Amino acid sequence: MTEPIWWPQVLAATSLRRQAAGMLLAHATPTVVGGTLRLTFARADVAAAWRDSGAQAALEGAMQHCGVAIPVHVRTLTTQEV
Repeated sequence: MTEPIWWPQVLAATSLRRQAAGMLLAHATPTVVGGTLRLTFARADVAAAWRDSGAQAALEGAMQHCGVAIPVHVRTLTTQEV
C-alpha cells in the first residue's frame, strides 16, 4: 500500500501544530484501510510515546484543517492496537 496523497500536507500541518507529533509521525507508516487512517509504528515504545503525548489530537486537528475527515487508528507492526 502507498501513503495517501494528502499525507504530506497533513504531516506538515501537524508538525506546525506540535513539533513532537511531527517527530513521532516520522516513525509511522500511514495507510488508509477501510476509510480509516492507520498509523503503523515499527517500535512499540514509539507507539506508546504517541499514545501518551497527546500527539493524536494535533494530527486530528491538522487533518480537520486540511479537510480530511476519517478516523485514526494506531498500531505496531504486530498489529496490536495502542
